[in-house]
Amino acid sequence: MKKQVLIIKSSPANEFSVSSEIADYLQAQLQNSNETLAFTIRDLSKTPAPVYDNQILNSFYGDQNALTAEQTEIAQPSLLYIDELKQADIIVFASPMHNFSVTSLMKNYIDQICRFGLTFSYSEQGPKGLLEGKQAVIIASAGADMSQPEMHSVDFQVPYLKQVLGFIGITNIDVITAYGISMPDIGSEVATEQAKAQVDQWIGAIG
Repeated sequence: MKKQVLIIKSSPANEFSVSSEIADYLQAQLQNSNETLAFTIRDLSKTPAPVYDNQILNSFYGDQNALTAEQTEIAQPSLLYIDELKQADIIVFASPMHNFSVTSLMKNYIDQICRFGLTFSYSEQGPKGLLEGKQAVIIASAGADMSQPEMHSVDFQVPYLKQVLGFIGITNIDVITAYGISMPDIGSEVATEQAKAQVDQWIGAIG
């Protein structure tokens, strides 16, 4: 049985996106190293997740046995995204930093996949993620060099994504970074090549 790889792109820059370029490179290298993998690509710039609103709230948290036809249709994207996550063995989040955090494309997607009873639950012991046993890779790009100690306090991208993934049960997480894209001493080309080298190391480590 083929292992499933889900790649989620979240950059509005499309063909100029560094994070998407690195995700494409990761896919190509995985395909070269393992022909038994099957890939699903979800590009949120092409098919954006719905913006969480009152209608979605009522569709998610109303009586699921009494939803109207309209509410059922409104909830369909969420169920599709969650099914993709459940089917995946490896999940790649390609995330450029926008205003110190993730893009609105990624945030809207996250609001669709964090659902009580489907991806997390609560008990007397607290929250429990329901998507266990999966491997995640965060490809994080940023104009600044977020690896510098003085930048850690304003990095609301990688810590946030790790928190969300852990919340839904995904704790095996690796991070690949393309930092300093807008900095004259690093730049897009160097940052991209450094990230691709990290991809090569990651693929070597997972065998």
